[in-house]
Amino acid sequence: MAAIIPDTVQGALILSVIDFVGSFVIISGIGFVLAGFPLISRIARRFEKPAAAAAPSAAPAQAPDEDEQLVAVIAAAAHVALGQPVRIVRIEPAYGGEVWSTEGRLAHHASHVPGRGRS
Repeated sequence: MAAIIPDTVQGALILSVIDFVGSFVIISGIGFVLAGFPLISRIARRFEKPAAAAAPSAAPAQAPDEDEQLVAVIAAAAHVALGQPVRIVRIEPAYGGEVWSTEGRLAHHASHVPGRGRS
C-alpha cells in the first residue's frame, strides 16, 4: 500500500504546507467567531425591554453619616493623588502593633545570611 505523503523531504514540505494552511483556516475561523460577538450583542439589545423609570421616593433626604463622609474624603484624596477617579470597595480597621513588629522581625532575620561567620 502506497503512502499518501511520501517519507522524504518533499513529503515533509507538503505536510508543512498542509499544516500552515490548516492553521490559517482555523485561526481565521476563530477570528470570524470573535468578530460576530459584537453583532450578536447589537441584535440582543434590540430585543431587550427598556428599563422602567424609577419612581422618585417620598423619603426625605438624610445627611450623610460619618462613614459616608470618610469614604468621600478618601475617594477625593485618592482621585487627587492618582489623577483618575477611584472607587472605594472596602474600608477595614488598621491592624494592631503586633503585625508591625512581626514584619520588622521578619525583615531583620531575612537580612542575615546563615552560615557566614566573621573572618
